[in-house]
Amino acid sequence: MEYADTIEITFKSGETIAYKEGEWDDYAYDGKAVIVKQKGAWIGIYNFDHVFSVELKNTKAVDYVPL
Repeated sequence: MEYADTIEITFKSGETIAYKEGEWDDYAYDGKAVIVKQKGAWIGIYNFDHVFSVELKNTKAVDYVPL
């Protein structure tokens, strides 16, 4: 995905946390954890053993439907 405005992390427990546009600007995976960043600061660190999925979403996408 070229542009995402939301990052959504779902845990094996079923809980979900979402960072929306303006709340994050980068993310990383270091082999053990998913790290959510804003302006270079780590604002969320999640042990990947507890993570079910990480989704990058573009909530502003508009589907093109030809007439």
